[in-house]
Amino acid sequence: MGKKVLISVPNMHWIHQHVAHKLLVLQQDNRYETTFIFPSNKPYENNLHHIVKDFLEGDWDFWLNIDADNPPRNNPLDLIELDKDVIGLPTPIWHFNPALGKGQRPIYWNAYDYVDHKSGYKEHQERKGLQRVDAVGTGCVLYARRVFEDPALQKGAFLRRVDDKGCVIRGNDLAFCERAIAQGFEIYCHFDYPCDHFNEVELNSVSQAFQNLYE
Repeated sequence: MGKKVLISVPNMHWIHQHVAHKLLVLQQDNRYETTFIFPSNKPYENNLHHIVKDFLEGDWDFWLNIDADNPPRNNPLDLIELDKDVIGLPTPIWHFNPALGKGQRPIYWNAYDYVDHKSGYKEHQERKGLQRVDAVGTGCVLYARRVFEDPALQKGAFLRRVDDKGCVIRGNDLAFCERAIAQGFEIYCHFDYPCDHFNEVELNSVSQAFQNLYE
């Protein structure tokens, strides 16, 4: 048997059927020894921290985290032999704000490059193959054990960053990536391994978004 992989699906007592189907596929992959867990601690970053604790208490080599609505299209276990610190599988994100006017793309991929302190992050533009990036979303990510063996990343690695009024300025995914990079780790995204993402959206806003895009 090869390397050991912890596969977690954090959830609120619901998992999309396409995620369940992908888990069955991963279970049949005999290249690795896989363990599946389905934690439901609240809030989400607390759930992630419980998984990190479990991960370090076991002897797994890699941790694959898949959100309950975020099935990968291909097999993320293929990426283990690349032996990168962190590899995100890109996920489409719905984002539309009518106040921003014409021309905005209502869907983007959750792989990012850092711009500056004021502007924050922008979507990574080279969407082919393995790309080094500054941040990835937590929807579907493969982590090497060495990342969480770093003592600094055992102290709330996924905590959101807030300003002096308590307002969030970095979500748990971007905050984690900033902490990992500060410890010398590298973040990657593999665009040949995209995910689906099941969201509930209001169809009038979808119509408006595409009108704004093409008018």
